[in-house]
Amino acid sequence: MPETYNPQLGREHSYPYEHREEERDWHWGMIININRCINCNTCSFACKSTWTSGEGEEYMWWMNVETEPYGGYPMGWDMRLLDDLGENETIFEAAEDGEAAKGYIAQKEEWEYPALGDDQVHGEYPTGDVVESDLEEDEYHDMWQFYLPRLCNHCKNPACLAACPRKAIYKREEDGIVLLDQERCRGYRKCVKSCPYHKPMYNPETGVSEKPVGCFPRIEEGNVPRCVSSCIGKTRLHGNINRGPDAGHPGGNTSAAAGRSPVNYLAKSDEKIALPLYPQFGTRPQVFYMPPYHVPPEFLTQMFTPNTEDKQNEWPGSTFEESVKIVQDRVRNPSHHTLGILQLFGATTRLIETYTVKEHRVKGWDRKGNKVVDIPFEEEMEVREGEMWTNQP
Repeated sequence: MPETYNPQLGREHSYPYEHREEERDWHWGMIININRCINCNTCSFACKSTWTSGEGEEYMWWMNVETEPYGGYPMGWDMRLLDDLGENETIFEAAEDGEAAKGYIAQKEEWEYPALGDDQVHGEYPTGDVVESDLEEDEYHDMWQFYLPRLCNHCKNPACLAACPRKAIYKREEDGIVLLDQERCRGYRKCVKSCPYHKPMYNPETGVSEKPVGCFPRIEEGNVPRCVSSCIGKTRLHGNINRGPDAGHPGGNTSAAAGRSPVNYLAKSDEKIALPLYPQFGTRPQVFYMPPYHVPPEFLTQMFTPNTEDKQNEWPGSTFEESVKIVQDRVRNPSHHTLGILQLFGATTRLIETYTVKEHRVKGWDRKGNKVVDIPFEEEMEVREGEMWTNQP
């Protein structure tokens, strides 16, 4: 099996297909600020009404929000797979003979409770590991929780693509979005089994599998996905994760800013402030999360880092737990530059390709070099005289 370098792990590991010699100029990517999510599920229903409202798609939630550390859809999806992996072992290296990736098919009952655990601060994992307070032993669990939006990561090492015997799954040349050709699919469900995030799903009415499409019709028009535009908490920023600091002017427009995209800055700059979900799987997910700063870093370490004793990648700190602490502090106390980028979250329905942050203002341009955002850090507030606007006599 070919070897591929994984910068999230800081090492090479096996993957069934050879990689391109050069990265795409444009690749789908997203940043999610967990600290802003209120579990309203507006994103879930926007996605549901757009893409999975047909027969056989009733259980398909390509976008869902879970309550951590207790929720899960399917139940226990992460813990079951993590328990099966060895130390510093990806799902590709743990695969059994005849398989491309380690995985499992979730049973029917595991799909029946998409909101299991919502708004709980005590309980047990579906796998049985107790995380609640043990009053008899006088052991108390700190009361904390956070909401985790989950969607297809359009990985750079997609497990669904690696596992499909029909080669019905492919990455689009122009933007890296991972799609499934239903005319080639025969419903073997290898993608369903192999995806560690459980986003490809089988349609019993059609007899073929389906997976999230990254809102590619909107992307082609220069707009953000539905989950991004509908989010009332302004938790998300979507764009070109591959646009680095040496990129030129978008669309050749010299009046637009050159350089990296805002999502690239948050995920890949020296001021890294967003982390991938379970990078130890080896899939190189392209959805990055700004972690909650009120949650113990020990828990976040197993969720947002490779979680190994030997730290090999270039993230900040000497250990992965230290990496989480540093990123949490950057989220809690953002720099002036990061604060400017945070104003871009939910500021426009257009894809922001590049940007500038000035003293009190941030601007953004789309892929054609058109200015789509020009906003201040703080909006002016006018305080009206109370007696003029009340029913007071």
